Amino acid sequence: MTEQASDVLVSPLRTSHEVAAFLRVSESTLSRWRAEEKGPPFIRIGGVTRYRIEQVEQWLASLGTDEHA
Repeated sequence: MTEQASDVLVSPLRTSHEVAAFLRVSESTLSRWRAEEKGPPFIRIGGVTRYRIEQVEQWLASLGTDEHA
C-alpha cells in the first residue's frame, strides 16, 4: 500500500535550525534570545525546543512596530 500525500502528517512546528535559517541568524543567536527572553515565542516538548512559524512571523512583524515607539 502506498501513502497518499494527504495521508502524511506534516508538523506545524519548526526546529531551531529551520527558524534560524528563516530569520538568517545562527542557532546560537536564537539560543541566546531564548535565554534572554527576547526572541520569538517557543515551546519545549520533552526538552526539545520547537517554534510555530505563525508565531515567529508575528514576532518578526511586531519588531517593525516597536522601532518607532
